[in-house]
Amino acid sequence: MDRTGVRGAVRRAVAAALVLGAAGASCTSQPATSGTDTQASTGGDSGSSSGSEGTTSSGTSSATTDAPTSSTSSGPGPGSSDTGTTGTTGEATGTGSTSISDTSTSTGEPDLGPCPPGKYLICESFDDTEVGAIPQGWVRHGDPIAVADDAAVSGSHSLKMGPIPVWERRIYHDAAALGSGHWGRVRYKVALPVPDAFVHSTIVALYGKGPTTGDQEVRVVDTVKEDADGWNNDGNGNHFQYLYNVQPNGPEFGKGSDYDWKFDDQWHCAEWHIDGPTQSYDFYIDGAIVEQISIANGPGNYAGSEIPDAFSEVRIGWVNYQESPPGFTAWIDDVALDDERIGCQD
Repeated sequence: MDRTGVRGAVRRAVAAALVLGAAGASCTSQPATSGTDTQASTGGDSGSSSGSEGTTSSGTSSATTDAPTSSTSSGPGPGSSDTGTTGTTGEATGTGSTSISDTSTSTGEPDLGPCPPGKYLICESFDDTEVGAIPQGWVRHGDPIAVADDAAVSGSHSLKMGPIPVWERRIYHDAAALGSGHWGRVRYKVALPVPDAFVHSTIVALYGKGPTTGDQEVRVVDTVKEDADGWNNDGNGNHFQYLYNVQPNGPEFGKGSDYDWKFDDQWHCAEWHIDGPTQSYDFYIDGAIVEQISIANGPGNYAGSEIPDAFSEVRIGWVNYQESPPGFTAWIDDVALDDERIGCQD
């Protein structure tokens, strides 16, 4: 089957799954190169590099359409997995996730940056971490991912994820401090050109036990990108949607926006609010709420949300679940999570 035929078949399969409310698919936290069947793990023709779309249609809570890649979504992917305490020279780096710097300005006043000690429950600006290393308190999963100095919003460092065709480049942090609800903020940018593929990619996720679904990853800054031909060959290609997406040890589910955005090699501010007791979620991009993916189920109503009362980990970086060579290059900066809204001004 040629590439156009593969794309058409994938789109038809996705559309049929959404119409029928099929729930047998997952974007799991294991790579397509795991011990499962190659075709099943990509959700499409095993000879294709385009993979499946992995998307919820706009305004729906039906399952996404990526076939399972593993029986679990909790484990780290292949590649390096190390605690962020050493740099390339083996020297200790970083000062912890809630403190940024104890250097002084030219006036002698401390330069506290965006992460003054104690201001937020979790905060990381990457400026106290050596280039090539991972900040203290975070653990690396996958590669290539490290602090870099070729792009930043505040200070001179950010977290850079290099390109690979598929899978995880993320860092994990303990999330016990977050309690039953929190606000979060990250700044991110994605280099151009981006791969020509329908691909589901996660930037920020949380890990915990769903009220009825057990261990799961809750993806709070999540995207699905069209290929160059666009959804249903509409010519509006390479746009992406934001979505709320949950991957338990079974079929994933979520709620997606329209395909209204494009990666543009510019910095953007993504915010979220998530709350277990009220089963509610909101997402904001550059200060504007994306109402299509808001959830307000209310206490005890878990369908389509399954928000845990507590999270054990926060995971940031990049993971794409379908083959998309040569891969994405992206940066993250100014990570903050707290009880109150942080905003995009700090």
